[in-house]
Amino acid sequence: MSGGADATLLAVLRHLVDHGPLTRPDLGEGVGLARATTSAVVNSLIRRGLVAEVSGLPQKRRGRPTTLLDLADDTFGVVGLEIGVDRVLSALYTLRGRELLRTERTVEPEAVNPRSLLRHAQAALHDVLDPAADSGRELLGVGVSVPGLVDATTGTVKYVPSLGWRDVALRAGVEDALGGQAPVLVDSGANFAALAERRHRLRHGREAASLLYLTGTYGISAGLFADGRLWRGARHMAGEVGHMIVDPDGPDCVCGRRGCFETRAGLAAITAAALEPGTTLGGRVVLSTAIDELLARARSADRRAVDALTEAGIWLGRGAAALCSVIDPRVVVLGGHYARFAPWLLGPAREAFAEAQLIPGADIPAVEVSAGADWATVEGAALAVLLSLADRDQELPAER
Repeated sequence: MSGGADATLLAVLRHLVDHGPLTRPDLGEGVGLARATTSAVVNSLIRRGLVAEVSGLPQKRRGRPTTLLDLADDTFGVVGLEIGVDRVLSALYTLRGRELLRTERTVEPEAVNPRSLLRHAQAALHDVLDPAADSGRELLGVGVSVPGLVDATTGTVKYVPSLGWRDVALRAGVEDALGGQAPVLVDSGANFAALAERRHRLRHGREAASLLYLTGTYGISAGLFADGRLWRGARHMAGEVGHMIVDPDGPDCVCGRRGCFETRAGLAAITAAALEPGTTLGGRVVLSTAIDELLARARSADRRAVDALTEAGIWLGRGAAALCSVIDPRVVVLGGHYARFAPWLLGPAREAFAEAQLIPGADIPAVEVSAGADWATVEGAALAVLLSLADRDQELPAER
């Protein structure tokens, strides 16, 4: 049990995470509970500081606002942290997902060894944790994202080609920085971003049970939902699709092979094709700077930039089609920086995706753009802390 919480309590919490705000009758119906049971469970969650009553829209007949239930916004906080090649992002959120504070720290490309990046991560954490502590907000946990293969059960980073990391005990390092203050979750950026995308879609009535989320950040990774559950694979390391070979005669990849998906549709490859030499430092693309420049050039209809994005969109569609032939999701979501480049990427990607289908027609998976842009990973990392409460992975706060 999670702090004495039974399955009914956790089910109600999870339903509010996914679908709130809701009226009490709608909440009870969604979980399959009688009115009295719903009321008792909700009251327990309110006493724990996890749920609160909020005002809804006025009812048509009486003109009085309805009372809705949603996650509480005042007592607790959850933190998301993203460790990348050239930056470390951190943000503090309320349980309802309202962003209270965000920070971004630039990381020099030569400083990507684990110890150096961990120092940056620790500083980024305190950028948001110290103000939270000063305000009296209680921390429920920290989600930490890296762009690669992660064993989420142990918090070990197995392999990150873009950083050159292998077998890094990241969770232990972050826990030391927190001094045991709160639980720490570590996972891939793709999985965290997919969590954020799923909640956004659920709360807006869109397809979310079966989707493939493709990151557009440092490389290409995938977060996959099947039957409403995040699919991690037998070894909890599914999703590193950027290194599937799509073009055997293609460019060399950082992983040591040739023609990987990332070399044709990854952001580093796109910026290298679109921009002149000089946007690299120490052999690594300074990605955030290069992406801003690429976006400016695409908006000004620079032919080299537009051609690079069009070509990448074609490969993105082909790669997504190959993945869909295996996992068959209802929707493919292009996330991260891909969302910023959607005016140039999306059309070619959809066309190539449709051409690659074994059975063409209107029923093929939809190819859409994420609403979360480049902070979705951070948001999803924070959301994962909340979901871990509802999934019995850590204790609920006690009643007060």
